[in-house]
Amino acid sequence: MTDTQPVKRLAKAGRLPRDLIIGLAILAFCAVAYWITLGFAEAPPALAQNVQPASFPRMVIGVIAALTVLMIAFGIGKPGNPRPLPKISVFITAAMMVGFVIAFDVLGIIGAMVLFSIAMPMMWGERRPIHLAAYAALFPAAIYSVFAVGLGVYFAPGLVGTLFQGL
Repeated sequence: MTDTQPVKRLAKAGRLPRDLIIGLAILAFCAVAYWITLGFAEAPPALAQNVQPASFPRMVIGVIAALTVLMIAFGIGKPGNPRPLPKISVFITAAMMVGFVIAFDVLGIIGAMVLFSIAMPMMWGERRPIHLAAYAALFPAAIYSVFAVGLGVYFAPGLVGTLFQGL
């Protein structure tokens, strides 16, 4: 007589390590982003101040790639559990970030940051108007203070900003 009870074991053959697919996708993105930085123009030595325009993006890409390799390495040998699909708020947040970048040209960076600083917390469920107003005013002001005033970075005013400058 044969035993008909199922054997409880995980089928390990053919399974990929946890986070490998997403890690490879991130590394592919990093490779494309790095390739794009190869087309950045070199700044003249007098203006470069030892840092070329491509240096910062390349450093960020390098950090992302290094952390991704660590993520893949730590996932080796760990079981990949099926995960539920992300909530709709994840996709809405991604769409709002793309809209934020598009809004730069129309509203300018500061205007887009103010709008984003109101819309994003509201989408996440923040309903306290005083907190929203404070965040929408203080966050862009802090960014402007650090980058425009402190570091001398030029922020393009956008179409709306140029209209206000003409008044």
